[in-house]
Amino acid sequence: LAPSAESTGPNRRTGSSVSRSERASDTAPKPTPALVFAESTIPLTSPKYSLFEWAAFAWSVAVIALLLARLWAHHRFMVRLRASSAVPDISLASLVAEAADELGVRGVRVAITDAVGAPALYGIVRPTLLFPPGLVERLEPRELRLVILHELAHCRRGDLLAHALIHAAQTVHWFNPVVWLAARAAPHDCELACDEFVVRHLGSIEPRIYGATLLKICGFSRPTPHARLGLGIVESKQQLKRRIQMIIANPSATFTRTVLGAALLALITGLSLTREIKAQPPAAPASAAASIASITTTAPTGWWKNGDKPASYVVGVDPTQPHDGSASAYTKSIEPSIMGFGGMMQMCSAETYLGKRLRLTAWMKTANASEGGAHLWFRIDGPDKDVMLGFDNMGKHPVRGTTDWQEYSLVLDVPANASALAYGFFVQGTGQAWVSGFKIEQVGPEVPNTNMDVKSKPSLPKVPVNLGFH
Repeated sequence: LAPSAESTGPNRRTGSSVSRSERASDTAPKPTPALVFAESTIPLTSPKYSLFEWAAFAWSVAVIALLLARLWAHHRFMVRLRASSAVPDISLASLVAEAADELGVRGVRVAITDAVGAPALYGIVRPTLLFPPGLVERLEPRELRLVILHELAHCRRGDLLAHALIHAAQTVHWFNPVVWLAARAAPHDCELACDEFVVRHLGSIEPRIYGATLLKICGFSRPTPHARLGLGIVESKQQLKRRIQMIIANPSATFTRTVLGAALLALITGLSLTREIKAQPPAAPASAAASIASITTTAPTGWWKNGDKPASYVVGVDPTQPHDGSASAYTKSIEPSIMGFGGMMQMCSAETYLGKRLRLTAWMKTANASEGGAHLWFRIDGPDKDVMLGFDNMGKHPVRGTTDWQEYSLVLDVPANASALAYGFFVQGTGQAWVSGFKIEQVGPEVPNTNMDVKSKPSLPKVPVNLGFH
């Protein structure tokens, strides 16, 4: 299909009357039939994903799977808890209320349920102290008070919220073994801290009595269905042995232990706040950072955004891509697939150029320009608002792929009845193009006209040829 100005001009065949302001917003060069035909014959291929995109997909799937598993475990535990909970007797409720008032803890409920095999605290917003059936009757009042103080110490320290945050970090950072090790060690350290709190709160109590109470509860306890957001008083026998040894030794807090604990907390917090992104390059120098910050996302003064899919592109000025010391303008696709074009343009009066041959010159570089390519374009408008007197948009030789700075030129004649010049650049499809050094100058008749409407005429022989039909 031969490109023609008639096929690319706006409102060429409608004959409708359009105002100058309406015409300025619809003056973008239309792709030539040759380009449209070429695009329509390009076979569709499946999109290619980078290694980072595949890794991000795998990370997302794992996060969703872990989150669903934790929510399902929580749901199952809550169903079991609601089905088997019973109201405790008045003496137990009074003892819990007395201990809570002593520690300054509010809003703690009590329940007897076979959903747990040992005393445990569950719930962040409305914490509930859970006792398995028959355990309260087997403990002496002094031992029961120690158990209650231990569980309420979790509330006062905010351990339930910290436990939930650790699980959230474990879900997001499922690929990081350090986070899994920290999540595994955190509950045990939490129990040690509560043991120390109880012993120090009751200064007159013999630590051996508290240790014996933990052993007694361990003997009565049974396996408990796993609750993600709960904290129980007993763990494995090996960990319980270490807790009793720490209770008996009862080491006092030291400056070194405090500093090490703070450092460990900072490490865990840092791991939980990191995001799954590619490693960042070293910080750019101050001058480079300033240049990057000065990249604009709007058309500069005197220019405006145009195209048949303007929302699919971003335009502006990019000081980080200069040519010969001059800043460049750019247009960049922001969607993975675009059946259209977008760029920047401007117009001016043709009054001072009537009867002249003009050459529009600009330097252009591209990055990942698709089959449609990057284009300069130049148009001469007539007195009729719908008539083009000359047009060229590099339809026969668009710039594709990734290229360095190169100079391109378009040459058009300005007839005596011309009214305006329109010019600019655009990307058809996806990719990015930078343009610098726009210039319009008069040239002589020896410079070929690139008008896409000009039909080449064969040169005539100087004398008649083959009159005898040989």
